[in-house]
Amino acid sequence: MKKKTSTADKKLLVLQKELSERIFHFTSFIDISLGDGSAKAGNKLLESIQNSPIDIWGDLKNINLSRYHVGRALPFFYEYAYHARCIEGIDWVDWDLDYIDAIFREFLEITDTYGIVSAGNGDPGWGMLKTMAQDIYRKSPLWEMMELCDARHRLDFDDEILIDEIVILSGMNEKSVKNALNLEGENKLISEDGVWVKSTEALRWLQSRKTGFIKTTFVSFETDRLPEKLSYMEISPFIKSRVEKFYGDACEEFRFDQAAKLLNYTRDQLWGITEDVEKISVKDTHRIANVIKVDPAWFTEQVFSALFPEQMELILYKNRIEYKYLPDSQEQAHIDIVLTEKGIKNGYIDIPEKFSDFFPKDSFADRSKDEQGKLIELRFGKEVRNTDMCVKSSITISPRARFGSYLNKVVNAKPGDKIRFIRIEERIYELKFLSSINEPIS
Repeated sequence: MKKKTSTADKKLLVLQKELSERIFHFTSFIDISLGDGSAKAGNKLLESIQNSPIDIWGDLKNINLSRYHVGRALPFFYEYAYHARCIEGIDWVDWDLDYIDAIFREFLEITDTYGIVSAGNGDPGWGMLKTMAQDIYRKSPLWEMMELCDARHRLDFDDEILIDEIVILSGMNEKSVKNALNLEGENKLISEDGVWVKSTEALRWLQSRKTGFIKTTFVSFETDRLPEKLSYMEISPFIKSRVEKFYGDACEEFRFDQAAKLLNYTRDQLWGITEDVEKISVKDTHRIANVIKVDPAWFTEQVFSALFPEQMELILYKNRIEYKYLPDSQEQAHIDIVLTEKGIKNGYIDIPEKFSDFFPKDSFADRSKDEQGKLIELRFGKEVRNTDMCVKSSITISPRARFGSYLNKVVNAKPGDKIRFIRIEERIYELKFLSSINEPIS
């Protein structure tokens, strides 16, 4: 079962490629050092881990990162660094001392050395590069990810954070951040010594900037209350937490055996789905749900939405979204969008992708560069919201801003009601609520 690459995050693909390269280079070094250099020893080593044929001089796509300790850690670091989600699976409080993140850093340090880098097939573009004059260290996307993790962890768990770490989190240059120490009002970054900033002050300042900084969301599955939805990265940790809750055994040798028996799985099969969502068989979602004691319909929707996002969106949204487009070269051209139950609950207004031309092209976030689009102004009720636009999938777009309070408290929207987007100026839109029963409400 393979997740569609068309919806995969390009940054994650870059990180996965680099990690795969490092594993290949490291293994080829072992092969050259301890074997005869024919790749036989290296291939045997990786095949013993992957349980599948592999060639250390072959295609990187053949490496299954979920079979490796460092590969299983990558999704957690990635979600934390680039999506501000602190997910179960790593001891975040014990950061820098926790076994998983310590091993990951050590692996990067080892594979940065020239001896390891040069043992692989070709120049990987990261690690140490020896020249006639000097040794050059080339920074890599994986190290940049870990620097973001370190800075965000300091902000989330420590009382103070370094100015240099605020620079990393803000995406601004060092001079701009340090200049903020001399400003006045809410734009001022307060520091007593020009080196350290209280974490609460750093968070306030970062959120006041228009740099796209997102406050961390802490995802935990320890409570009895089920999350509203699970992301691709959260499903396996969720299964693991539920299995541990109901079937955990102090004896490591027999851990999870009861749950595996109920599923008619081997222990390795059960461990597989607690480590990698791709290992979940879609025909077993009902059985897995029963074993971990959650609603089968809800759990099946989470798994299918993670593995087949575009197809599930067609099922969940396409048939519910009705729309009417009134082409008009005048300023009052508008589109009517039917609200869905999920959209209202989450505060999103999902718009069919075919209407993307109704909004300025530069207002859309550039996912390939992880950059926000230029802001547009949305006027609704007595509020004004400045936001960019997001391409959520191949069939829906949406303002990044949420409208939960407005939809749920101000107008008490119901599925079937509509939001009319009226173009006032090139970058200004008025939103009118259209009840399915009553006349439009400002």
